[in-house]
Amino acid sequence: MKKLVSISVVLMVLCAFTAGTAMAQAKPIEWKMISTWTPAINLIDADKYFAKVVNELSGGRFKITVHPAPELVPPQQVFDAISKGSFPIGGEWPNYWAGKNSAFDLLGSYPMGLCQYDYVNWYYHAGGRDIFNWLYGKYNMMYFTHCVTPMESGIRTNVPIKNLADYKGKKLRMSGKAQGHILKKLGASQVMLAGAEIYQALQLKTIDGAEFCSDSIDWGMGFGEVTKFNIGPGWHQPSSLLGAMINKDAWNKLPEEFKKYIDIAAQAGCSYMSSWYENDNASAIEKFRKAGTQVFKLNNEELKVLEGYSWEYLLEEGKRNPDFLKVAVSQFQYLKDFRVTRDKQEPFAQGRNPFTIPNLPGLK
Repeated sequence: MKKLVSISVVLMVLCAFTAGTAMAQAKPIEWKMISTWTPAINLIDADKYFAKVVNELSGGRFKITVHPAPELVPPQQVFDAISKGSFPIGGEWPNYWAGKNSAFDLLGSYPMGLCQYDYVNWYYHAGGRDIFNWLYGKYNMMYFTHCVTPMESGIRTNVPIKNLADYKGKKLRMSGKAQGHILKKLGASQVMLAGAEIYQALQLKTIDGAEFCSDSIDWGMGFGEVTKFNIGPGWHQPSSLLGAMINKDAWNKLPEEFKKYIDIAAQAGCSYMSSWYENDNASAIEKFRKAGTQVFKLNNEELKVLEGYSWEYLLEEGKRNPDFLKVAVSQFQYLKDFRVTRDKQEPFAQGRNPFTIPNLPGLK
């Protein structure tokens, strides 16, 4: 009997030692998430929410810490840093990388294109996710969208722009090659500036106006202090898809359980943060009103003109770049197929049916 007790004690000690050793060896996986957003731009909150959900789901076994630009990497270098594996994950807006491949210009936003929940619908249910992983896969990355912000607030200016004719001769900060094409058609000049540089440019009046994001984000960046007018709607960016790029080698090393946490966190962000940015607009619009901002709005006939210019660039770039065409066909096939749903749901539908559908080769 004493022998049995002794053996049991020894086994218990061995088991405890083995378990303790295993726990010591199972150190948390820690990832640094670099971002294109500075602390002053509250788009960084989408990255932070995503990381928070991953951390909570894993019980601290998988830790993601968010590092705003330029803490570890300048914003324009985030793409290459993830592609090369210098860091495992980065938060961003896809259109920033259009210089590498113009197809990226469709993934984050496109003039007169997908609205907020069009992007969510397309990404999860109409082939968008495969498109993202195919394009980012060319650069050794996986992709997870974790937020889609609503329509941009329009252009904030120091001089009134009330209609399309008023665009002529204006110097406007606006991102995107398609947007540049449209501004040129309107007789305006496109000025490329990083988000952090916009306030000063407006303050010094080196530009006549600028766009950045939705009302709540514009207010947080202080644009109510340096502009007097706002021309909408945000035709140049009907919505903005944000997400996380993940280096493929880092992804492949992750346990399947942790991969699932990333997927769930991205889906949670698409729900919570997308609606958070949308809801936060109401108070921001009121703050701009109290600050004395005068708001003007283009009419449908003017929007039809802009849509024509946008489709013109779409067809031209589709001929130049097969990757661009592949993305465009996927997005506009979704819009064309979804049209019957939106028509039936009118006036309670989200988003908009385009006035026309571009005649893209391959569109069914």
